[in-house]
Amino acid sequence: MNFADSPPVWIASTLALTVVFWTLFGTCVGGCVDAPLANEPPQAKIVATWDPLSCGAPHRVAVELEDQDGRAVSASTACPTGSLTLDVRQFGVYFGRIYAWELGTGERSGEQVSLVVDEPVVRWQVETPK
Repeated sequence: MNFADSPPVWIASTLALTVVFWTLFGTCVGGCVDAPLANEPPQAKIVATWDPLSCGAPHRVAVELEDQDGRAVSASTACPTGSLTLDVRQFGVYFGRIYAWELGTGERSGEQVSLVVDEPVVRWQVETPK
């Protein structure tokens, strides 16, 4: 009888290969497949709204804000949408600007803004950027 054909060798080799497989698979799943989580979940949402009926010529509305620590958030949408939402990481005072822009021509109008975020959802009514 050949030593490699004995049942204890089959069992031992099967167990060894199983341990090696799950060790490598577990390492790869933890490091290869898993996406890292965001550092901090958003603490609040800013919902900026304007009158979509006073948009005029087609354009987009952009909002760019920055907190006291210099973390910036921004978003833009078509003016007739009438609102956009920004997720912010912390409560506090945000400074920035809101403006209208068109592809190919750039900014059309804008204004400097400041906003206090002290609730989980802040509803912010702004003048329609034209």
